[in-house]
Amino acid sequence: MILYTPLPLELVLMSDDNSSPYQEVEYNGVTLVVQPMGIGLGKIVQVKSTDPSVYLRPELQPGQQISLSPKH
Repeated sequence: MILYTPLPLELVLMSDDNSSPYQEVEYNGVTLVVQPMGIGLGKIVQVKSTDPSVYLRPELQPGQQISLSPKH
């Protein structure tokens, strides 16, 4: 990979993985990017799927709140 940038290499490759307020979770077999909203709750930010029918499910639309607690 070749990067063409005027920035120093240290800045380009610097990684701070803990800075993102989002987390990727699997919910009912679908990978979602969620923003934690409180204890056990998250708001869907993005749906990551190659199945077009997933995007039509109302419970998986961005903005919906889901439970992040594991089901027992």
